Amino acid sequence: MGRPFKQELNKLEGTYNWALSVPIDGFEDVRNSLLKNPFFVVGSGGSLSACILFALLQQYSGTIANAITPLELQYVKNALNRNTNIVFISASGKNTDILLAFENAIKKEPETILSICLKKDTPLSKKSSKYSIAKVIEFDNPAGKDGFLATNSLLAYFTIISRLYNQSELIKSIVPTSIYLNDLSSFSKRLHEDFTITVLYGGWGKPAAFDIESKFSEAGLGNILLTDYRNFGHGRHNWFDKKQMHSAIVALITPEEEELAKKTLGLLPKKIPVLIINTKYTTSNASIDLLIKSFYLVEEIGKLKNIDPGRPGVPAYGSKLYHLKYSQLYSEEQLGLTQKGALAISRKTGKLEPISAQEKHISLWNKAYLNFVKKINSTSFRGIILDYDGTICSSKERLSGPIQRTQQQLINFLKSDILIGIVTGRGQSARKDLQRIFPKKYWSKVVIGYYNGSQIGTLKDNDLPVTTDIKKTNILYQISQFLSSEPTIYPFIKEPTIRPAQLTIEVIHSGNSEVIKNIIIDSLKNKYPFSIQVLESSHSIDIIPLSTSKISIIQACHSLLNDHNRKFKFLCIGDKGKWPGNDYQLLSTEYSLSVDRVSSDPYTCWNLSSVGNNCVEATTEYFDAIKPVKSFFRIKL
Repeated sequence: MGRPFKQELNKLEGTYNWALSVPIDGFEDVRNSLLKNPFFVVGSGGSLSACILFALLQQYSGTIANAITPLELQYVKNALNRNTNIVFISASGKNTDILLAFENAIKKEPETILSICLKKDTPLSKKSSKYSIAKVIEFDNPAGKDGFLATNSLLAYFTIISRLYNQSELIKSIVPTSIYLNDLSSFSKRLHEDFTITVLYGGWGKPAAFDIESKFSEAGLGNILLTDYRNFGHGRHNWFDKKQMHSAIVALITPEEEELAKKTLGLLPKKIPVLIINTKYTTSNASIDLLIKSFYLVEEIGKLKNIDPGRPGVPAYGSKLYHLKYSQLYSEEQLGLTQKGALAISRKTGKLEPISAQEKHISLWNKAYLNFVKKINSTSFRGIILDYDGTICSSKERLSGPIQRTQQQLINFLKSDILIGIVTGRGQSARKDLQRIFPKKYWSKVVIGYYNGSQIGTLKDNDLPVTTDIKKTNILYQISQFLSSEPTIYPFIKEPTIRPAQLTIEVIHSGNSEVIKNIIIDSLKNKYPFSIQVLESSHSIDIIPLSTSKISIIQACHSLLNDHNRKFKFLCIGDKGKWPGNDYQLLSTEYSLSVDRVSSDPYTCWNLSSVGNNCVEATTEYFDAIKPVKSFFRIKL
């Protein structure tokens, strides 16, 4: 099994150069998604070191992150919700542990599940492709599959992950100097036959330190103890007092802990062999440099022990342990709910805790869920009212319009004489997209509410929306001027777009995007109380007058059908059902479904889509459940 470790080392330079330049699909979207929320990054074996670097970079960017193993994920499942992200690191994307961890994670529906694989079309990526909340970044690593130990794959991961966080300073040489190689040789000659090495590290040395422990253990090279420089001072130094002859130190040093390392090592007995592995680089580049140098430590100790780390040999029971299946040992408690009901309720409440004190509360929620489903399934609807972006048009389709399948489903509704209402924060771009999609003969059956319902007409009305007549006395104009002059805001936003009844603000994506959004929302609520609404769409912040509401489109639909007594029912579907989402009023109506965020109202705004699906994919699922009959339709969910 495996191949000579020396061959792995010979490929490192090519791997590093490849990882620096390989295109990363969806680069910006991935980083922006990760920076929104705290996350868990999950990996096994050698990949755990890459997870630690990932978590460090996230923390360095100002967000909480934790590197864990797949088994540890079983014990933090209650912390997984729509306000967290999960990242899976797996070079081959096929081991039992990572696949089971993915299956458990998808049930909790975090904001995003990202998998990064160094091989294309893996079992992990195939699982991910079934769910709209799951994203995959996959590559074909030219170095191929690692030998027994993660080596080239790990360097590739360290480099690619660094690029995700804009940490891509070039390491000038990854080939170790003769001085370092001589130090390695001198160090290994001083080691006791039955040695124990204590690896000391600071922040950016942690990923390399954990990889040293992993490789020494997996290849059977020797004993490793891990500790950071200060935790070492809390009693761990006593190991040297009792085991001095058998002890040695590897000190990983970056510029940040150089003085601390010097003072720490200066207090230890001089007889203890010490290998200093230092780097002049900072942040994740320091981690990369230390990782590469640690590979040569592994090679040197392999020579000492007469073990090739690339193919140390695996006992029969080792293979059985690796492939051990244990999913049945961690079954979920459903608390008497159906899987679909538990999912819908967890979307409303955030989580379901298996605690007896919560049983009455869960019973009430289950009753509300069952009543809502019964009401939705038993009602005949005359029309369907839809949000646009995030509901029938994804962010990827923003410039091209809804995908072909969604287009055909909408056209089929029109053919069945079902009225369609579309209410959006957009203006002419939505009208032009929809006129291109729908045959002209149906334009009179499509009602459009532009700028969050401030202007309403049918699709055949080319005079809408009106975009002129913006007076300087208009409060939205005044807000635009304020935003353009406020130093804590204007450097971080695009030029505001002002319409007669809507001001649109787009935040420039960066690590502090959510902070900027909060500053804008709070500043405007405080400066202009009782005058405006500040709402979020899938791509912007919309500021509209208090009198504007997406609900206005419902009255327009009744009027178009001459339904003056409002007998007809309309099913409303949107993605931002929780305030300050711009669909929160639309989805507060009696018959409303969300494809993403829900309110806490037990009587409406439920998300009944399948696990792991949201936005356009969830809308498509709802559309598939619709059965038109003579100008009306029912939905079976």
